[in-house]
Amino acid sequence: MASSQLADLVLDPILVAEIDWRYKSFPPGPPVRLADVAEQGWNALDGSFPTPIVILKDKALQHNCASFAEFCRSHDLSLAPHGKTTMAPQLLQRQIQAGAWAVTAASVSQARVWRGFGVDRIILANQIADPAAARWLAGELDADDDLDVYCLVDSLAGVRWLDRELGRCAFRRRLKVMVEVGVRDGRTGCRSSNDAREVAVAVAASRHLCLAGVEGFEGIIDVGPQPVNLGAVDEFLGAIRALTSELDRAALFDGLPEILVSAGGSAFPDRVAATLGSSWELSRPVRVVLRSGCYLTRDAGHYDSVAPFGSRRPAISSLRDALEIWGVVQSIPEPKLALLSFGKRDVSHDLGLPIPRSVSSAGQPPHDLRGASIVRLDDQHAYLHCGPDSRLVIGDLVGCGISHPCTTFDKWRLIPVVDDGYDVIDAVLTFF
Repeated sequence: MASSQLADLVLDPILVAEIDWRYKSFPPGPPVRLADVAEQGWNALDGSFPTPIVILKDKALQHNCASFAEFCRSHDLSLAPHGKTTMAPQLLQRQIQAGAWAVTAASVSQARVWRGFGVDRIILANQIADPAAARWLAGELDADDDLDVYCLVDSLAGVRWLDRELGRCAFRRRLKVMVEVGVRDGRTGCRSSNDAREVAVAVAASRHLCLAGVEGFEGIIDVGPQPVNLGAVDEFLGAIRALTSELDRAALFDGLPEILVSAGGSAFPDRVAATLGSSWELSRPVRVVLRSGCYLTRDAGHYDSVAPFGSRRPAISSLRDALEIWGVVQSIPEPKLALLSFGKRDVSHDLGLPIPRSVSSAGQPPHDLRGASIVRLDDQHAYLHCGPDSRLVIGDLVGCGISHPCTTFDKWRLIPVVDDGYDVIDAVLTFF
């Protein structure tokens, strides 16, 4: 299906922002406009930046944007990248330029950020169950006829609540909603096809809601040890497909030009493409929307082991690690133990600890660090077990790959973007 990508974001407020003491790990000195970062002559590893420092690699970002966009195009998929991964408008702009159809948000707070930068098509991939969120949605939709928002429903009570709250706002449009399919012992989503069908019928009978499609998140499914068992993922996606066809036969999508079917985190987009991406024969066109987010920076741990762009299907064009954390060796209190200057306040640790990759000594270009591992994080320290040939000394910089970028981005308000020589060519603001 042809895709109409989002319009460019309004980034002027970011470009005039001043970098000063409010942004950790940036060089001290007079305030610098973000638009002027590239002119400062900074290098992330030459001692200009206090540590710890998280960096983004420009070429890896470019490669990942282009590779995932091509994957979507080749499988006739639309992309609504999950904005919660980075909450960085400058990075979303790259994804838009690569063809993003919408942006995904997990909360109204996130959606407000994207509206603030001009986004006019949002998948709010969650349930709405508080009055403030309903009022905001109603106000935004009533004020802007060009705004397109989708959210999720998974219960009769949720449908009734949302319809009632929108009515209290004197809502003059219909909010597009998607029936969410869930899994047993998972998070939100209908637990059976009967439940989902009843929810869809209730939406069709409501005053302020319009049934736009079916949604699910297969990334919550435990696929077991490596090699992964994808049977449960394929079964779940098959249930989404079957439900969509059933609801179409019941004429519950009447009034819209297309049916949305949405799934896909960053772990199993290939399975989404295989099960949902083609051969629909319904009453109107089907738009299959991926909501992947972590593909943009990839990671060095969890997604590398389960995603098709990592070790699971190496034949697929690989993505590149774009996010690194660097810390200085502060102490070597015992043989083979070095303490680095980053910790839980600086880097993700919920899906695995950082993975040491490189070392830079006395401002020299990085070289491989072998036989080392991070074994523990405190709030501000990382415990590095060194290999026998590491020969680290106080003042060395150690660079690590990161598992689960989402919970690293949310610890940094401003992140430098570097070229292959770690020269700083830009900086990215985040809005958590």
